[in-house]
Amino acid sequence: MIVCSCYAVSAAQVEELVEDGADTVAAVSAACGAGGDCGACRGQLAEIVAVGRLLAQRPCRTPRFAAPDHAPESAY
Repeated sequence: MIVCSCYAVSAAQVEELVEDGADTVAAVSAACGAGGDCGACRGQLAEIVAVGRLLAQRPCRTPRFAAPDHAPESAY
């Protein structure tokens, strides 16, 4: 999905920049130009940056598929 029409920057490209350390809209704009022209995409850029920050703070946990000892087996 294209986030910035002015520079044809996709959400995936912005997510990659965030993973690589771009932690503000200004940093994303400096890296790829997104948000640097008309500014219509700055809200979406801010959302992608915010989600990236949250994901960076919380590593994925291993899912637990085993049923708890107190639950009947048929519940799963």
